[in-house]
Formats: sequence, C-alpha cells, structure tokens
Amino acid sequence: MTGSGKAVVAPAAMAGENASAPEREEVETRFGKVSISRANPIAFPSGLLGMPDKVQYALTAFPSEKFARFKLLQSLDDASLSFITLPVEVDNGIVAREDLMQAASDLSIPEEHLAVLLIVSVHREMNGVRLSVNARAPVLMHALKRTAHQYVFASSKYNIRHLISL
Repeated sequence: MTGSGKAVVAPAAMAGENASAPEREEVETRFGKVSISRANPIAFPSGLLGMPDKVQYALTAFPSEKFARFKLLQSLDDASLSFITLPVEVDNGIVAREDLMQAASDLSIPEEHLAVLLIVSVHREMNGVRLSVNARAPVLMHALKRTAHQYVFASSKYNIRHLISL
C-alpha cells in the first residue's frame, strides 16, 4: 500500500476542531496558519523521540486542501514545533495489524479508542518532492483519554523512511 487510502481519526481525537469555537487560536506554523485549541490537549507523557520535554500537542487539519488527508500535530509547548502526520486505520497496509494491536496492548489502549498516526517526512529532490512515513515509530493515541505515545518497534521489518504517494 502507498498510504493513499482514506484514513479516519476518531472524533474524540479531533475534539474542538470547529474553527468557530471561542477557545481556538490561530498559530503560524512552518506549514501555514492553523487554528488550534489549548482547551483539550493531547498529552505525550514521554514526549516524542528526541523531545521529552514537549508533552502537549493539538491535532488539527493541515493548512492546505491539497494535503487534506494529513493532519498537523502542533506542539502547545513550542509554537515552532509541528509535525505532518498521516492518520491510518489499524488495517492500513503499512504497519501490520497484529503489531499495532500488540503495541496498543503494551500501552493499555483498547482498539475502540486507538488512533494511529504516522509521522511524515518531506524529501526535496532534484526531480520533485517525495514523502515518507516513519513506519518503525508510529504515534498511538488513546482518543478518549487524549494521551499518546510514539511507539518504537524493535524489529527492523518497518522502515523509518517508508515512501508514500500523494
């Protein structure tokens, strides 16, 4: 799979995304202006890899219609820190269902509350732009509790640079 299928993020994960909500604020990111809410953050108790002190994030729509299937994971601790993410189903063709379910079990996240995000990297090359996702370290979120962890698979069967198509 190239990652081109429709991905769904649980409504609880995107709570407060209504742009007219009074607690929303506009934030200028390196990808453009986005609307976020600080009222209901997603907590990363251990931070993300290499950033253990950045623990609160908002998940919002990507600021470009062309990339509507992606979501922006915006740090609430550092306005300059944001990540393009690709929400995927548990059955996604990039990371095996059984591995995601074992990881969710390790993190005490029941399947019905599991949201999976893959962090996207943009590679500018001579003949254009290519996108990849980090399949080895997906973000697993408990959508109801609004907690998330970047789970690193010990196995090298998943690539850190798994190419996807637009």
